[in-house]
Amino acid sequence: MGLEHFSYSHTIGIASFQGRGFMNPVDVRLDSKGLLFVLSRSNAGNKDVRVSVQTLESEFLYEFGRWGTEPGQTTHPTAMAFDSDDRLYVTDEFMHNVNVFDREGKFLDRWGEFGTGPGQFDRPSGIAIDSEDNIHIVDHLNARVQKLSRDGTFISSFGASGTEPGQFNFPWGISLDGEDGIWIADWRNDRVQRFTPSGEFVSTLGSSGHNDGQFDRPSGVHVAPNGDVFVADWRNNRVQVFREDGAHAETLNGDATLSKWCQEFLDVNPEQAGWRENAGLFEEEKRFWRPSAVETSDDGLVFVADSCRHRIQIYRYAQALVTA
Repeated sequence: MGLEHFSYSHTIGIASFQGRGFMNPVDVRLDSKGLLFVLSRSNAGNKDVRVSVQTLESEFLYEFGRWGTEPGQTTHPTAMAFDSDDRLYVTDEFMHNVNVFDREGKFLDRWGEFGTGPGQFDRPSGIAIDSEDNIHIVDHLNARVQKLSRDGTFISSFGASGTEPGQFNFPWGISLDGEDGIWIADWRNDRVQRFTPSGEFVSTLGSSGHNDGQFDRPSGVHVAPNGDVFVADWRNNRVQVFREDGAHAETLNGDATLSKWCQEFLDVNPEQAGWRENAGLFEEEKRFWRPSAVETSDDGLVFVADSCRHRIQIYRYAQALVTA
C-alpha cells in the first residue's frame, strides 16, 4: 500500500536587498500562472521590504512594493493573498492598511486605517480570500478576524482577547480550507484554532511544547487542497503537517541544498566559499530557522518561507512503499 509523505525538491534564494534574492521572507504565494511571489520583510533598520517575483526555476522577473508610505509602497508588510482575478493584497502592520496590486505589480488601491472600529486595524497580519472573493484579515492586536469586501468595506468580525476557545492572544496566520472554513495560527496561545465560515469555533489543534503536535509560537497555517494542514512552528524551527482530523502526519525540519543563486555567488567569490567550507556548518545550514509561512501548489509542491535563512525551501508530495 502507499503512504503519503514529503521529499525535498530544491531551494530558491540568497540574502539580497534587491533583485534576485530575499531578506527575511515572511510570506510566499503562487499566482494563477505558477509564478512565485515572495514577501521580504527585512529588519527594522535597512528598509528593505518588497514583493519579488520569480519562476520556480529561479529566474528573477521583477519586484514592487518597496519601502515608503505612499500608495503602492509598504513599510512593515506582513502577508499576501491573491483573489480570483490575480489581484494581490498585502497587509502592512505599521501603516495598518492593505495595498492592492495586479499581478504585474501595478498599484490598484489602498484601504484601512488604525483603530478598533469595524474596518479599522491594529497591526493587520495574516490575510486569506474565500471562494466569493471576500477578504479575511487577522487583526493582530485587536485579537479578531475581520471579513471585508474587495474594496475594504466591513462585513463582519469575530474573536476577542483571551485563552478560551474562540479567543486569541496575538493571532498571526490564517488559511481557508476548501469549504471556506477558517484556520488561525493563535501565536501566543501556541495553538491553531478552526472556525466555520461565519466564525463559530469548531476545534483546537496543538498546545505549548516541543513534541509532535505541540507548538512554540506558530506563525503560519496553510490548508492544502487535499485537507492536509501545515503549521509553521516558528520558534521550534520546523513545519508540522496534520491530517484534517488533527492527527500528526509528519514534521519537516529543513533539508536545504545550495540554491542556484547561492552556488553562482560562491563560484565567483572563492574567498566566501572558503569561509563556508572552513566553518563546516553544513548540517545546520540545511535546517529551518524561523519558518514563517507555507504555500502549496495544485501539483503537489510545498513552499516554506525560511525567514531567517533568506530562502524558500521546496518539498513535494511523494509515495513511500510500506512493507509488512
